[in-house]
Amino acid sequence: MRSNLKVLVAQKSQREKRRISLRTVVAETGINKNTIYAIANDTLREYPVDVMTTLCEYFNCDLSELLFLEDNEEAPVAP
Repeated sequence: MRSNLKVLVAQKSQREKRRISLRTVVAETGINKNTIYAIANDTLREYPVDVMTTLCEYFNCDLSELLFLEDNEEAPVAP
């Protein structure tokens, strides 16, 4: 599972013609700083529903635009 958070931040910044950083997202959503940075850096193991809902509302996007499955060539292939 990978995050598109940084892309969504850049798109919102461009759309709203203002600088938006991850700190801005933290301040405007109330989501814990460590959680936002973990999502952005793809180090979060579990994605809390309330956090994902808040981010989708903030970015006006679907969950599939925020998170996506990445093909992993190293993963074993089932027979």
